[in-house]
Amino acid sequence: MNRRIIFTMLSFLFLGVFILNGCAKKPKQEDTVVATVNGDPIHVKDVNRSIALNLKRDPMFKVTPETLQDQVDVLIDKKLLIQEAIDGKLDQTDRFANTIKTFWEQTLIRDLMAHKDREISGSVSVNDKEIKDYYDKLSHQKTFMVLKSKDKGMIERSAGMNPDSIKWEGTIGPISYDDTSSGLVMRGFDVPKGKMRVFEYNGMYYLFYTTEDVEVPVAPFDEIKTEIRQKISNAKKQAEFKNWLSGARGKADIKVNKDILRGLSYSHG
Repeated sequence: MNRRIIFTMLSFLFLGVFILNGCAKKPKQEDTVVATVNGDPIHVKDVNRSIALNLKRDPMFKVTPETLQDQVDVLIDKKLLIQEAIDGKLDQTDRFANTIKTFWEQTLIRDLMAHKDREISGSVSVNDKEIKDYYDKLSHQKTFMVLKSKDKGMIERSAGMNPDSIKWEGTIGPISYDDTSSGLVMRGFDVPKGKMRVFEYNGMYYLFYTTEDVEVPVAPFDEIKTEIRQKISNAKKQAEFKNWLSGARGKADIKVNKDILRGLSYSHG
């Protein structure tokens, strides 16, 4: 499996092994169950580790109801992957038996990733039109104003307004097509300069407004055609994996104790 894909997936799924003492307000909270996945518990201490790791990586990380829910979602996905690997008896292989016990979860998930990559690769194909479309977008460096909301109606109404009257949430760019791995931003490259378009992405609605479109030099098509094909293939495989994981979540018996989650109090120095 492509090492960059593995790293991207694992950075999204792994929480690491980092413990920060004093994360929870009450010591006894550590063993309280926040959620269950097919009966397998997720404890407050697991959420604490996730929060601590994020703070270690990004000192600007803030604990909010939204980011707290994100951490629980990551832990749920991790549980699902481990359960899938065990169901597939990947924990009974010689390779796994020889792995240090401390890293057994990471090993299982890595093996599952490789297994899923082999499965997905057989269903992924890239045609010449996709390669040419990708190449044509490489010569554009764009800047976008972006507005996002769960309210589809609000976003659609904003799309009919004068761009100068909209309170935009932020700016993306200037950015080249090859410099982003975000499927949402890639879709933004279909929006001509001076135009707006609405996109739905991961349950949210986005309004993209292209403010700048600058031409940039690109290598000859024949020199980078193979590289482009691989990039498109990798992106499709990642999308297929996310769809599979979403399906696994939909089938799983997941219970989240929202009262416990809301009651958590963190004190990080």
